[in-house]
Amino acid sequence: MTHRIRPATLADIPAMVRLEQISFPGDRLSVRSLRRLVREGRAICLVAEVEEHVVGDAVVLLRRGSRSARLYSVAVDPARRKAGIGTALMAEAERLAVSSGRDVMRLEVREDNVAAHRRYLATGYVTVGSKPGFYDDGAAAISMKKRLAGLPV
Repeated sequence: MTHRIRPATLADIPAMVRLEQISFPGDRLSVRSLRRLVREGRAICLVAEVEEHVVGDAVVLLRRGSRSARLYSVAVDPARRKAGIGTALMAEAERLAVSSGRDVMRLEVREDNVAAHRRYLATGYVTVGSKPGFYDDGAAAISMKKRLAGLPV
């Protein structure tokens, strides 16, 4: 089945909240936060659809005056993983970050999420440090970044 990546709208918020709940044990984006991010325009908020159902999302924070973007969240419905949806969301998020004047993408990934860490490494991210106690449950994060300059806009 093919998927489509598009900008998130306020109508997508319930599906995005559901993805947060089934994807992350804690540190989830709330309805209020998602609504603000989708509405304000200082973030890239994307959804992936299959047959008009939201099956994935990505949120990238854009700080005014900064040349870097921060990948805040990528979530894919567990039933749809390994179908390239997360990769497509990341590629579009990176492309839009470049088009908004950013040349670096930063992110944090749970230290115990080995699969995600490997996936980021495989797509050009490098480990730049760690943050002990970063998550609500006390888990550490691995900080990563990727130079985006040169990506097609």
